[in-house]
Amino acid sequence: MFNMNYSLAHIIPVTKAREKLGDLATKVKGEKYVILTKGGQAEAALVDIEYLAKLEEEVAKIYQKTFIDPQLLPLTRKFSNKEIREWLEEDQI
Repeated sequence: MFNMNYSLAHIIPVTKAREKLGDLATKVKGEKYVILTKGGQAEAALVDIEYLAKLEEEVAKIYQKTFIDPQLLPLTRKFSNKEIREWLEEDQI
């Protein structure tokens, strides 16, 4: 599913959201958001437009620091949490 800090009050089925979309749009201020579900699964989220812009800027900063040549993508892999912890420990030495 999704891995975010959320409360059940912020999860709404799409069918119910249709009725009160205007109200929901005013509730998403700052870092507050509403998760829309379809068939019990997270489908989309309503977020404050300024917060979305902030997230996009942060992602752009990360990509600037971690460029990967698209031709190399098939050769990449995800690292386990254990590997990352070991590297962090090595960096402490």
